Amino acid sequence: MSEADEMPRSIIKTVSFPAEQWPAIERRFQLSGETNFSRFVRSAILDTEIRVRQIAFDPAPLGAELARIGNNINQIARLVNTESVTTLEEMKATRALVREIQALIERAAKEAE
Repeated sequence: MSEADEMPRSIIKTVSFPAEQWPAIERRFQLSGETNFSRFVRSAILDTEIRVRQIAFDPAPLGAELARIGNNINQIARLVNTESVTTLEEMKATRALVREIQALIERAAKEAE
């Protein structure tokens, strides 16, 4: 028994499988020679290379919208810098513009998936 097998396990996760996948999982478990399913799963997770899926994201279609928003933010920043003061309305407008940028990027990322 390895040192890892003797470690306390305070985190418990439940995993569910579709019925169609279970025979393949059960077969792999049997072929592994492991008698403990938890050890088999830990080994499968920790000793297997994980392939990271990257999503291509092209910001070009957002260019015009981001430029418009950037111009608005620059106008507010210029005003604040020249007057050394900002109003609550200007701050709210800036925050709304930043939220708009975040929403545009999130929408484009979802579309890229």
